[in-house]
Amino acid sequence: MSSKKEANQYDKIFKENLESVTLALVEKVLHIEVANYEKVTVDLQRTLERKPDQLLKITDKQGQTFLLHLEFQLVDEADMVYRMIEYRSILMRKYKLEVRQYVLFLSDTVPTMSTRIEQYGLIFFFDLVRLSQVNYTLFLSSDQADEVVFAVLGHFGNTAPQEAAQQILDRLTQTSPNSLELNRHLQQLRILANLRKLTPFIELMIDSITQYIKEEDDFLFKKGEQKGERKGKAEAILKFLKDGVLTTQQLVSYFDVTEEFVEELKKSLQP
Repeated sequence: MSSKKEANQYDKIFKENLESVTLALVEKVLHIEVANYEKVTVDLQRTLERKPDQLLKITDKQGQTFLLHLEFQLVDEADMVYRMIEYRSILMRKYKLEVRQYVLFLSDTVPTMSTRIEQYGLIFFFDLVRLSQVNYTLFLSSDQADEVVFAVLGHFGNTAPQEAAQQILDRLTQTSPNSLELNRHLQQLRILANLRKLTPFIELMIDSITQYIKEEDDFLFKKGEQKGERKGKAEAILKFLKDGVLTTQQLVSYFDVTEEFVEELKKSLQP
C-alpha cells in the first residue's frame, strides 16, 4: 500500500470518529478538565496549505478560556514546528486568545521532529504526545465504540498483544450499536492495527472476524436477522463456534441471544 493511500485511510478514520473522541482525548490524554467547549470552524486555507485538524474553544474548570489546537500526525515531519508556529500566529491574531497546541503522534516509532524554536526575541513550543505511550485501557473502558477502536494505538504495558487485541474486539462488540457499525469499527481496527505492527497471529484474528462479520455477505446471518428465527440464529452461531473466531460474549452481543443459548449450542458440538 502506498504511503499516500495509507495516510488517507488513517485520515478518514479520524474524520469519521473525531466528533465522538475529541472530548475523551482532551480529558483523558491531555488532562484538561473541561467545563464547557465549542468547536471552532475557521477557513484558514487562503493563508495556509491546510486547515487545522481540530480547533476548540475551551473554558476549563479553573475558569480559563483558550483555543485548543490538535494535529494528528502520522509522519515524523521535520518542518512540523514551523507549521505549528504559523497556525499559532494566525489563530492568535484572529481570536486574541491564548492558544494551546498538541501534536498527537500516531506511529509507534520515536519521533525526532523539533517541538521548540528559540531565537532572539522568540520562544515557541508545542506539546508532542505519542499515543503509543498512552495506556490503552483509557480508550478500552469507554462506552463509545468510536473511542474504543483507538485502544489499539495505545500502550499495552504487561498485557500480551494477543490478549489486548481480544479485549478490544470484545469491547467493540459490546459497544457498537448495531451490526453495521460493528463491521465499520472492525474495518477501522484492521487499518489502525498496521500502525502497531501487530504479530501475524493478531492480524489473522482480525482478518477472520472482519471476513465473517459482514451481513451483506453472510447468508446465515441474513437468514437469522431477516426472519427473526431462533433456528436461523442457531445455525449462524454454530458456524462461528465451529470456526472458533468469536468468543461467547461476542456471539451474545452480536446475535442478541443469551449466554445460556450459546453454551447449549457449544454442548451440541461436543462428541
